[in-house]
Amino acid sequence: MPSLFTLLLIGCFASSLAEVTCPDGFTLINGRKCVQMAVGQGPHDFIAQECKSIGARLVTIKNQEDNDAISDFAKKSDCYTYWIGVSCFSLNGNTTCYNDDYSGPIIYNNWAPNHPRKLTDKYKFSLSVYAESGWNFALPWKTVDGSSIAYQGICEVPTTFADPSCKYNYNGYCYIPSHEIPGVTTNSTTYPKAQAICRSLNANMVSIHSKLENDYIKSIYKDSGVSQITLGAQAFQPHVFNWVDGSSFDYSYRDPFDTFTGNCLQMYTIRGLWEEINCQVFNYFLCQKKIGDKSENVRLDESKTNLVVPSDLSDSSGCNNAIVLAPGTVTSFGYGTSPLPVVDCLWRVAALGGDQVSIYFTEMEIGDWLFVELKPNVPVRRYNGTMTGFHYVAPGSTAMIVHSSDSDANMKGFKGVIMPY
Repeated sequence: MPSLFTLLLIGCFASSLAEVTCPDGFTLINGRKCVQMAVGQGPHDFIAQECKSIGARLVTIKNQEDNDAISDFAKKSDCYTYWIGVSCFSLNGNTTCYNDDYSGPIIYNNWAPNHPRKLTDKYKFSLSVYAESGWNFALPWKTVDGSSIAYQGICEVPTTFADPSCKYNYNGYCYIPSHEIPGVTTNSTTYPKAQAICRSLNANMVSIHSKLENDYIKSIYKDSGVSQITLGAQAFQPHVFNWVDGSSFDYSYRDPFDTFTGNCLQMYTIRGLWEEINCQVFNYFLCQKKIGDKSENVRLDESKTNLVVPSDLSDSSGCNNAIVLAPGTVTSFGYGTSPLPVVDCLWRVAALGGDQVSIYFTEMEIGDWLFVELKPNVPVRRYNGTMTGFHYVAPGSTAMIVHSSDSDANMKGFKGVIMPY
């Protein structure tokens, strides 16, 4: 017969498990995934961006148990074909697939025969993934051109812990915008005073550790009228920051065009980009408090994906032989050498999931036109000469950069920063 201590220990353990929950509108499955059907049907990027608008992503599936549970959830929602959070990229007949939560290449899969597809057209390099639910089991995954067909989708956010007093509950943390703090009349103030207000709530000014968390914070301020907030970071040397809560500074979403040297950081809530400011600037701010004393609410980790296995390792520019995933960098062929070689280049750039791919040209000194294209030979932007500070946000997750360097011999070339938006 179990001892009283054992029964109490089991009861406490069960109570702890029972506290795992989902934000309003999401359903907990397998005790570890919070899911919700996206509204309506649409192309892949449309549904992925719908999930993103509520601080979610298309669901990622990393084991058979979750695959079966997701299929069952879809079937109970009268959905039998749905987009999932996997993005595939194909180059020279080789296809690599990534989880849309930025956790890296997929390990588990449930591919149908002859999937993922292998593309050989140099202008078509992106594939979306959908799953199907049978009457009694999950059917295999398939890849398709996600812009050409409309399906439903399943959105996912991280699990969290129950806290009825918390309006913005995400991944085990409670987020408290300064303009919604009861009894506080100073919702826009300097960094030191903002941190003091957060500490009075047993919280700290916000630290951000992933693109997913950054997007969730953007969703908090949607339609709020607040355009920028000070973050909980301070510089300990120029351009090098620590988070005030002591967590690791393991993620950054700095504006590539930011050249100011400040001792604090602010976030623009519409685009989500960060830039340096003086800590004495008056701003709105966001407090962040860990819910309970839970060791389980570990933040999502993002792997740093970059070039997808270039076929020519002697060229790191990505010219013709790679797909550059955001966050990453593209440069003209031979950038940094003189004279520049003459070559016709195509760069393929992409972002994951519901993110739009953004190109920030931080350096440009070229003698012939550079084109940004969404379709072959149909430029949506063109650049030439010496310029800086130009950027383009694609409507979807992929774009191409095309440039011939036959007039660049005595010039510097160009550098572009690829960001997910």
